[in-house]
Amino acid sequence: GGAAFSALASAPHGKTAPGAPTAVLRRHSAGFIGTTSADDAARTVGTARQGASAACAICVAGATSGIALSKKMSRPSRPTRRAAVANAPVEEPFAVACSGCTSAADTVRHLWKVVGFPCGDDDKEALWKAGFMADAVVEDTFLAADSYLPGVGLSEYLKNKASVGRCVIDRISDGQTSCGFTWHLEADGVEGIGIRGTTFVTVDGQGRITYLREICEPLYKPGDQTVELLKALGKDSIANFGGSEVARRTPKGASDICRYLWEELQGRAPPSEALSFFADNATYEDFNYDAPMSGTAEIGSFLEKFAKITALKFAPERFSDGERACCFTWSVEIAGLPEDSPKIKGISFYELDESGKIAYVRDIPESAIKPPPLQALAATLRPKLRVFQPLETKSSDRPCTCANGTGVAWPTGECVEAPAVLAQVVTGADGVPRTVGSELAGAEGGIVIYLRHLG
Repeated sequence: GGAAFSALASAPHGKTAPGAPTAVLRRHSAGFIGTTSADDAARTVGTARQGASAACAICVAGATSGIALSKKMSRPSRPTRRAAVANAPVEEPFAVACSGCTSAADTVRHLWKVVGFPCGDDDKEALWKAGFMADAVVEDTFLAADSYLPGVGLSEYLKNKASVGRCVIDRISDGQTSCGFTWHLEADGVEGIGIRGTTFVTVDGQGRITYLREICEPLYKPGDQTVELLKALGKDSIANFGGSEVARRTPKGASDICRYLWEELQGRAPPSEALSFFADNATYEDFNYDAPMSGTAEIGSFLEKFAKITALKFAPERFSDGERACCFTWSVEIAGLPEDSPKIKGISFYELDESGKIAYVRDIPESAIKPPPLQALAATLRPKLRVFQPLETKSSDRPCTCANGTGVAWPTGECVEAPAVLAQVVTGADGVPRTVGSELAGAEGGIVIYLRHLG
């Protein structure tokens, strides 16, 4: 195995209220329907004609001939309109809140790209709620696990995104019932990009999201210290991968290849066998490292490092069903640790080239501390991008060397220890000066901040 590891340490529709103004967007050629208030429906179609990005108020494209108004009346108040949306009768099974959405990837593009994060916009938030099942499990790993509960997760997820900039999708898998996508944040007027991440979703038969897991990159990347930590934790223990021989086969498509590598080959075949599925010029982003690995020589060396950790097992959980690309979730198991030890969660994204070889991989593990201290600090200082300094759009050939000294290089050139760093005063986006230590609270002993990256 060679996946990354960070650190161990729509309310239901009811009956329409008497007299509530409603409209029904009936099934049209695209095959999707939805409900909203009469005036909102008319207003939304008008918006769609102007090409606005959040055009669908549940379903709009091509629906100008499919709106049936139940009443013609003056514009109701906002609470009345919200009640109409929540209580309007659905004449056919509910379909996802976009026209033409037939797959998980379509749902993702609609919500994250077309609608965008609500950031206080009630209409956009209604569209997001329409695109999720009421009991959806939403694992935003920036937050504590109690925020993942059905009926709570989506609200907490959107609240956490209330101040972020624009989410840009970089790559998306082609799954029908599930998919994943890699992304980064951007902000108008800022050169460079913000924090990067990967999101995995599953959808029901009508395109509504039933499960989500999202992980952002760690801002401190420990590199090979991860390998040493895992060796120390597992000692001489040996993970259980099953004793039977591997039934060699030739997997086809991204999802099948990922299943073969992680469910069948992992721990029972040499890394060289897994490496044979990679393209010669493949890129591997493991977010425990500052720079991506390029080419089979670098990737092979990386896989060998993790294969030597005999106690380590990456337990795959959910795979998307894409042919061109696959995203899957996993957790870390370390033999020899107590059964109730916390298991770190992760996400991996694999994309194939035209020949069917793996051309791109991104691995991201979650942080064991919630919220991740550095991410939380960056979210306060630069809420739009959630990084201390915008990342270059092109990868640098110069990896960070901050950790090579005995202390932290201060702007004056001297080396200082952690207390001096924690006493440094920084000014947040709200204009309030604070010490670094006050922002980190009880996590001070668990991290080191390199001021060179604060911008």
